Amino acid sequence: MQYKICDNNCFVIFVLSTVVTWASSEENELIFANLIWRHGARSPVRSYPTNPYNNKPVWPQGFGQLTQVGMRQEYALGRYFRERYKHLLSSQYNRSEIYIRSTDYDRTLMSAQSNMAGLFPPEGRQQWNGSSTNWQPIPIHTVP
Repeated sequence: MQYKICDNNCFVIFVLSTVVTWASSEENELIFANLIWRHGARSPVRSYPTNPYNNKPVWPQGFGQLTQVGMRQEYALGRYFRERYKHLLSSQYNRSEIYIRSTDYDRTLMSAQSNMAGLFPPEGRQQWNGSSTNWQPIPIHTVP
């Protein structure tokens, strides 16, 4: 399955590193995965001193914030993780199977939330708002 992580005129700025542990069996079964990734596309963190548009609302959420492109990137990455690790995770969110940790910045928290929306879309009894909301809250643990 292919998932589009980036629109036509952008570049992907997240880095994905996978560390895996293999069971010592004849099948070499994957029993653990530790994924590390960077936030999605963001607005610039600051402007340059001679920018004539410095006071214009070019970035609706301000400097250093996750953009809608970044949200789509992270959602697609979550969908990719769902396909890649479907044999390791339950089909529905189970808090004992996954732990999400993020730095305490808006862009990283929003990236983690967008990623989890792609990884664990609610199904069956996990749909808490009928079928109108295809998202479920998943805890994101933070550090300063």
